[in-house]
Amino acid sequence: MTRTSDRPQHQSGQPPAFEKPRVNKSFLLLFFKKEVLLLLFLPLSAHAQTTLNLSATGQVMVTPDQIAASLTAQDNSYNAATAQNAVNAAMAAGLKLARALAGVKAVTESESVSPVTPDGATGRVQYQASQQLDLTMPAQAGAPPPAFSALLGTLQNRGFLLQNYDGELSDQAQEAGEQAAIADAIRQIKEQARAVAAALGESFGRVETVNLNMPEGGPGPVAFAAAAPGPMMARAFVAPSAAPANVQVSASVTAVVDLAAAH
Repeated sequence: MTRTSDRPQHQSGQPPAFEKPRVNKSFLLLFFKKEVLLLLFLPLSAHAQTTLNLSATGQVMVTPDQIAASLTAQDNSYNAATAQNAVNAAMAAGLKLARALAGVKAVTESESVSPVTPDGATGRVQYQASQQLDLTMPAQAGAPPPAFSALLGTLQNRGFLLQNYDGELSDQAQEAGEQAAIADAIRQIKEQARAVAAALGESFGRVETVNLNMPEGGPGPVAFAAAAPGPMMARAFVAPSAAPANVQVSASVTAVVDLAAAH
């Protein structure tokens, strides 16, 4: 007796037909509703935040608290050693005079010996030796004490050439001025940010980053016209005078500022 299978029969040599998986439509509908509800309860994304890139330069005027002078000892000779020895002797005497005055700081720099244009009459090469003497002294409101001015007159009468003479800032005064200039620049940046925020209908948020740009080196003394190079002058020098002006200290600041939507 031949039994017939309940399963559908396929033709010999033909692969069974692929059956698509059955999808539960009720499950898909329920999943879709849950996703919609989840999106409805999620908070709305915040609008794009306004970011400002601002810059400002703060400036303050600071009263000088010390007096400074630069002088040069100089000598010419047909012999390089003779010229240099003359300058060395003059500098040693100048340092002794300067350091005898209480409160004076004296340092030397830029010593050199070099050939100059040949003498037109003889055609011989001359050598010029020179060295710089820098003097600083505390001075209230930058006004030079009479003893300091008298020292400069004495040095000039000994052959020194006055190059610079003016008030300047000590390291402490320079630092205090820089801090005040930075504060002024930041104040300007905040005012700029508030003005832009008001125009956009927003409010000042917070400062993200701040970059400082300080000028290299402090303000230097004002240069005086130097006398012609050569040995000691025939005419005597009187003590020079100076009335230093206030010194401007500046600081450049750039900042990134975030604004917030006005409530």
